[in-house]
Amino acid sequence: MQTTNERRVCKQLLEAILFERIEPFIEHWRQGQTTFRFVRPPYELTVDGRRGAFDRVWLDIETVVLTRGNHAQSPTLEHIMDCFQLAEPLRLELRQTVQFADACPTYLEPRTHLSYEQLEQALIEGHPYHPCFKSRIGFSPDDHSRYGPEAGQRFRLHFVALPVSIVHQQRMDGVMEQTFGHETYLRLQEKLSAAVDVPTGYHILPVHPWQWQHVEADVRASGGIDLGKAGPLFQATQSIRTVFQPDAPTVPHIKLPLDLMQTSSRRTFTVPNIVAAPVLSDWLVDRTQKLPVTVLREFASQVVETTDGRLSGRIGCLYRDNVLAAVSPDETVIPLTALALREGNETLFLEPWFKTYGRERWLKQFLAVYLEPVFRLLVEEGIAVEAHAQNALLVLKDGWPTRLMLRDFHDSVEFVRSFVRRPEKIPTFDTLHPSFRSTTNLYYEMDQVEALRELVVDTVFVFHLTELSHQLKEIHQLDETTFFNWTADILAGLNLPPARLATLQLDTPTIYTESLVARKFNTTQCRHLVRNPLQSQTPKGSETHVIH
Repeated sequence: MQTTNERRVCKQLLEAILFERIEPFIEHWRQGQTTFRFVRPPYELTVDGRRGAFDRVWLDIETVVLTRGNHAQSPTLEHIMDCFQLAEPLRLELRQTVQFADACPTYLEPRTHLSYEQLEQALIEGHPYHPCFKSRIGFSPDDHSRYGPEAGQRFRLHFVALPVSIVHQQRMDGVMEQTFGHETYLRLQEKLSAAVDVPTGYHILPVHPWQWQHVEADVRASGGIDLGKAGPLFQATQSIRTVFQPDAPTVPHIKLPLDLMQTSSRRTFTVPNIVAAPVLSDWLVDRTQKLPVTVLREFASQVVETTDGRLSGRIGCLYRDNVLAAVSPDETVIPLTALALREGNETLFLEPWFKTYGRERWLKQFLAVYLEPVFRLLVEEGIAVEAHAQNALLVLKDGWPTRLMLRDFHDSVEFVRSFVRRPEKIPTFDTLHPSFRSTTNLYYEMDQVEALRELVVDTVFVFHLTELSHQLKEIHQLDETTFFNWTADILAGLNLPPARLATLQLDTPTIYTESLVARKFNTTQCRHLVRNPLQSQTPKGSETHVIH
């Protein structure tokens, strides 16, 4: 018997294969109903669904049929993995996603009344597109219940001291005391002084307790000193490696590296990005002064870099403004991951606010609050940010959207020097770390404006607002074309500079989007073309397409 989560993993796996065109398939459209068919001898798999905005594929997983010879059945995840001959690492990620998702608590009551800190625990669904949304390869079931955000467990961090020669530190004056408390900092200093003759030759860094198990031997081999667990209790956010002290609104959130595989990548740090984070935050704060947005700065950082690479990016810490420090008592905050979620009674998370303000009125206000700062920053300033999911938060008063908050910039900002409005303001990244002296397209600086468009359109539209537009169609019968017409009207109302807007070509018939799952299939594919909903036309009659 398949669980709900196994069906969900099957659904998202098949949707990704179809959307990214990872495997050949036949797509037959007739009177608003689409059937997708894979022919993979000795298997044949069919499933009904539809294509939505930006060519996103939405399947009715209850219609999937797998045929082998004369035997047809409703397949399990194992059957589907056999059909596509998936490699064992991907099979492990999919199986563990089901296991960990099944172990998560369920919320039967609406979650709109929860506080921001409660929502970081209660938004249990994970990535709505990627089929490995809870893979967490490296975690055991016990680790999942201890350090996953869903369980809401609290834990102390581990601390180490490492030679200053292998630690990059940026703007750390007073930060340890601010984050972990003066008494904790003094005790750590006392432990260090008792262990070495010259404590000034070391920097103290926090380590996630799970990560300590994986780096302990390398820390000792690198001349490090174990200072043990200390300080206040922390709790994981949705991103797992970002943790916070509950009920401490002035204490920074901190982000720690983990030797953990989640969705598409290993969750360690890229050293140059961590080094550059505070300067990058300064730049964004400066360029958003006139925009209706709150930038949650990454104001200090630490990261280890060793010549042999053993510890590089595996120990470090980003110190970020606390979400609640920028919120007044009459405001509430929701991560944008919540927007398209369904509650236990199958209503939308947003339903209470629709009832209060009217669906269309609330949605248009949300779109205005969300899109204005992101697209003005892109078009007017020439800076692209990854403004989606847990990186963006919506501030509300009595459920009414009022402004946007953005965070997590260190590896998700892009610019093209010739397109930046004030190029003299661009930080001199190459003075911060030698890796920035390399060619473009590796860190922040791109050589094509199309890369900026792809980043913003992907994160705002293709993998984010399409989730909301799909749910609005399913539950409220709101046509996706109507939703994206509202979006286009709001963008037009911003009166963005026409010449710069034209350079970005936001209204071309087709655009490239990132292939998030294809890399799991041992392919070099990293992007694929999709139709822009502002340009695409609904086909008439009956059509069959063979997609290779």
